[in-house]
Amino acid sequence: MEKFFYRVQDGDTVLSLATRFNIPPVALIKGNDLKAEIQSGDVLFIVKTDGEVYTAQPFDSIFSVAARFNVPEETLKEENGVDYLFYGLKVIIPK
Repeated sequence: MEKFFYRVQDGDTVLSLATRFNIPPVALIKGNDLKAEIQSGDVLFIVKTDGEVYTAQPFDSIFSVAARFNVPEETLKEENGVDYLFYGLKVIIPK
């Protein structure tokens, strides 16, 4: 697991940073308790886990993804801070 701080630059968004660091946006939001848009100069705590990032496909559910990757449903929910999946959502599949 890699952890570091990042100072937000002009033009950065939660989505652009999540893509840049290959983490789900929800991990960035949850890890920094974000309640509003990020601003240039903000310092964010970035945690890159040892898991795989998976992009939810149509008709994916917590149950089906957990079964496909052989991880407990609750672990998948807790790791990503979600109760359900929707198309395009990026989630961490823990190792």
